[in-house]
Amino acid sequence: MAWDFSTEPEFQRQLDWVEEFCRTEVEPLDLVFPGAAYSRAPKARALADPLKQQVKDRGLWALFLDRELGGPGFGQLKLALLNEILGRYRSAPVVFGTAAPDTGNMEMLAAYGTDEQKRRWLYPLLNQEIFSAYSMTEPQGGSDPSLFKTHATRDGDEWVISGEKWFTSAGARADIIFVMCTNGMFVVSRESPGVEIAEYPALHNHIRYNEVRVPLDHLLGPEDGAKVLAQRRLGGGRIHHAMRTVAQVKLAFDIMCERVLSRESHGKVIAEHQMVQEAIADSYAEINMLRLLVLWTAWTIDNSSTKQARTQPQGDRRSQRAQELPAAPRPLAHRVHSGEARRGQEEVRRFDSGGS
Repeated sequence: MAWDFSTEPEFQRQLDWVEEFCRTEVEPLDLVFPGAAYSRAPKARALADPLKQQVKDRGLWALFLDRELGGPGFGQLKLALLNEILGRYRSAPVVFGTAAPDTGNMEMLAAYGTDEQKRRWLYPLLNQEIFSAYSMTEPQGGSDPSLFKTHATRDGDEWVISGEKWFTSAGARADIIFVMCTNGMFVVSRESPGVEIAEYPALHNHIRYNEVRVPLDHLLGPEDGAKVLAQRRLGGGRIHHAMRTVAQVKLAFDIMCERVLSRESHGKVIAEHQMVQEAIADSYAEINMLRLLVLWTAWTIDNSSTKQARTQPQGDRRSQRAQELPAAPRPLAHRVHSGEARRGQEEVRRFDSGGS
């Protein structure tokens, strides 16, 4: 894809369809039946499954997978542009089969799983028959694998896993959990004896693995290969989530701009106050700075490699801005809504609570 600030006409038509579909089909589902796209209840699936089928018919299901792994093979730049749309709507990622943490786990299975592991876990994940979680961060080691303590010990025909993990997103709802140990990546059933999930936090779960036993074939990839698998999982995911962050902040920005045109202060709408105009201009510049940094990084990966992108100066800065940016427009967005416009207030609060 040429880097000339334009998009191929054929792919632009796909982007236009995705945007229209999300606006007219996904957003109404979110508003009237929130959570239906994620639900396993038959009545909820009857509402969401026809939307997912439209996505499949369009060839956009599981769009994060490379062609050789069974996906459309769009590349990182096209994926970034797609995720800029999907990130605006709460249920869009699951309607398109690209919801985290399943996406990264499916990438690992597609790249490193045996035929039996793919049959058992990958295809059910692709069809959303089961859901998964990723257990990596530890209380002492943080996200630095060299400091991890969680370990799997071989005992006959089984592995025995012992350790403790923080921030296992959706772990309490998952059917299977990918557990990163010091000596490998293991697939663990949430219902296995010894998997102890704390009541709090409710979403990003604290899990203890108390001598959890799994069969030998639950090792994914080579023994001692967890770091390689983790990088495969996290590399592209950083691009996807950075662009979804851009989408969420753009939504907050749009809500804010609507409000400044409807609220009056001192005899005129607040959009005419110079300080408000300056703050909005600053927010707009901040958002587009991150957007271009992420797209540049995605383009670099497509035209060289993930390793090359990591060595460029914008790599670290992009990650830093992706963390900082959601905080930038929020105070202004809260202030311009004042005590009114409940919808706007609730939408902006999504960013405070990490909603997506």
